[in-house]
Amino acid sequence: MEVVNILPTPVAIIPCPFHSKVKETILAEIEEQEVNTLSYNANSKQLKHVGHYSILHDDERHGRFRNWCEQQAEYYAKEVKGDYIQETVQVTDSWYNISDKGGYQHPHQHANSYLSCIYYVNFDPNEDHVNTHFMKDENMHFPSMPSLHILRGKYTNYNQDNQVIVNEGELIIFPSQIIHGYGNNEGDNRITLSMNMMPTIVTNGDYGWRCVNLNKTERKKAFDFKGD
Repeated sequence: MEVVNILPTPVAIIPCPFHSKVKETILAEIEEQEVNTLSYNANSKQLKHVGHYSILHDDERHGRFRNWCEQQAEYYAKEVKGDYIQETVQVTDSWYNISDKGGYQHPHQHANSYLSCIYYVNFDPNEDHVNTHFMKDENMHFPSMPSLHILRGKYTNYNQDNQVIVNEGELIIFPSQIIHGYGNNEGDNRITLSMNMMPTIVTNGDYGWRCVNLNKTERKKAFDFKGD
């Protein structure tokens, strides 16, 4: 029997050439945050987020790093995925993830986004920090249509999660619809910086629209909206 793999999903891994400065800046910013500004993950109380503002839109602190991330993502979009990007891509939102021992991130994908990225700020496999896992969408627990659940007879390349082995100071880039997460983290202070990206112009060649980031007032209005 010949088995052929079709439609592989590209995940880029890029080391940051100025990681030590990025890490120093990020750790200092996290240290400044008060306890009441941290939000705890609904599924894992050992996982905290700093996401009440878009981290990377502080130009003074993170402008150089954000520009570097956007350059890597533009190359990935144009040269790896082969997509037509009329201008470039931009960070739309970004947040810290701080996981202590026992923390985990349930499988999820990112809506309203084209590319997603994870930057490993404080990450040491020797300290039992767990890698990010990717999985097929049919392995999600709550399908939106009737489905069959067949018991697994054995593990193969086609019925289990894949993990990407990374080092501290590396950025990974992947399509936002890809399901990802990680199991129990066995070490304290696993810190990553997540971000979503969109093309500055979204177009199919016939029509399109420009994607712009909301200002602080617009962002606050959106998050404070309670409905009627």
